[in-house]
Amino acid sequence: MPKMQVYLPDDLYAQVKAQGQSFNVSGILQQALQERIDHESRLDAGRDAVTDYEAEFGAFTETELAAQATLDLENSVYPQPKRKRKLAA
Repeated sequence: MPKMQVYLPDDLYAQVKAQGQSFNVSGILQQALQERIDHESRLDAGRDAVTDYEAEFGAFTETELAAQATLDLENSVYPQPKRKRKLAA
């Protein structure tokens, strides 16, 4: 299996070491990298879709972009803050 060396700033390294042996740094880094690669892949796919659409139908106009931005804002979902449960006395 290929290996990669990762360098951490001194303060981050100290925080990791303070977590002890049970802190799976390799697993955490693998998961974070996979999530970032997945995110970048989705962005690339979105850019490709826009490029393909514009090649077929022409570039989006400022009016179309503004209308879509308005719809996006209207359809946005905002998470509600978690309510604190009252403890039984």
